[in-house]
Amino acid sequence: MSIRPTSGLVSAKALSYEDALGLLFRDARYDGRGPKYNKERRLERMRMVLAALNNPQDRFRAVHVTGTKGKGSTSAYTESILRHLGRRTGLFTSPHLHTCRERIRVDGHLIGREECAALMERALPHFEAMPGLTVFDRITILAFLYFAQAKVEWAVVEVGIGGRLDSTNVLLPAVCGITRIGKDHMHVLGDSLEEIAEEKAGIIKTGTPVFSAPQKQKARDVLQRVAEAKAAPLTEAQRYQRAALPLVGRHQQINAGIAFEMARELHRLGLIPWDDQCVDSGLAHTWWPCRIEWLPQPESGGIPLVVDCAHNSDSLDVLLSTLLAIHPRRPFSFIFGINRDKDMAPILTRILAASKRIVLVQSRHPKAMSVPELREVVAAMPIDPDQMVISGASMKVAIETATRITPSGGYLIGTGSVFVAAELREVWNQLHPGLFPPDDWIHEANTDPPLAPMPFAYSDH
Repeated sequence: MSIRPTSGLVSAKALSYEDALGLLFRDARYDGRGPKYNKERRLERMRMVLAALNNPQDRFRAVHVTGTKGKGSTSAYTESILRHLGRRTGLFTSPHLHTCRERIRVDGHLIGREECAALMERALPHFEAMPGLTVFDRITILAFLYFAQAKVEWAVVEVGIGGRLDSTNVLLPAVCGITRIGKDHMHVLGDSLEEIAEEKAGIIKTGTPVFSAPQKQKARDVLQRVAEAKAAPLTEAQRYQRAALPLVGRHQQINAGIAFEMARELHRLGLIPWDDQCVDSGLAHTWWPCRIEWLPQPESGGIPLVVDCAHNSDSLDVLLSTLLAIHPRRPFSFIFGINRDKDMAPILTRILAASKRIVLVQSRHPKAMSVPELREVVAAMPIDPDQMVISGASMKVAIETATRITPSGGYLIGTGSVFVAAELREVWNQLHPGLFPPDDWIHEANTDPPLAPMPFAYSDH
């Protein structure tokens, strides 16, 4: 079966970057509740569109990474290793912090606005001819087109959600990585750890080496069963300890360990060269913001702010254990906001137990839970009489309020979602201009148009 582009879909006017984003996200769901993975035709649709575009995913070698926590960090580590070994690299991750262009990178550089628009114009007729493509399907296809066009040698591709039916699972990778598996996106992936692990294990291909983080026993059993059925060698990665890492925490040593082991396997297979110094340098120079990131401090000092993307119980436990190990007696206050699709009570229970000072916020993302909704959840929970739970009317107000109520020598933790962390970075940059380096993505903040319906049509339908 093949597809043919429908005629008359593209405007005579060349697409702008703003047009391209509007078309990418025009049917995005923001209710926070997608269907479970029960539509087996999802990957069939992806393969049909990619075939119509001459299968760009077959024109580079790939490393495929999934997991619940740490898959973005592991992907960033792996790409940096390959780049420092002299390979031309692509990196595909999600979601983004400040601009959609972060999701698609070549040799560490964001895809250009013009390149994004041109690729969208090329792919749009094929998108229109295949009903049912998701936003993530379309972005994945653009990434593969860009990597092929840029002649990358290796693309490191992070799974969006799950693995088995994820848009990226059309790849035939040289190696796979599976980071820590926990309970998240349960409304899509399943209600138990075993079901979630089964979805993650869906990226394992016949005979393809797999490197995993240490897992809880139920998840480990699933991975071992699937790997054995597919004759795929499965190795549990060890902590990387050869050089200092830029990302803090023992969990990052595991993520770096997975990246290191995958790269070493590629060398063993004769696919890449090896140099200990280049590999260590690649890991040491990995940049991945909003992962227990201490934002740059002004010379005048003040209360520091650390931002993180923790949005489930497991990731929050990792965040708190890491910070408490580094600063065991230092007081801290939370700036907290979350999306509507998360299981809020366990997260808030941990936050209320960890600090008596919490400022609730709402990010600008359409999926964000409002502050009044957050307060309703908090009101139904047992709270100490001296617990301060304050509403922040904006991220700027939240930072100012949290700073005011935090004891001297303390610090702020901004977390709950990637969108909260990103917006706190943006406000911090406004409050303290000039602190972030020139190549930080913060300088791309608010350069994308608001995601709204297109004011004109590219289709006759």
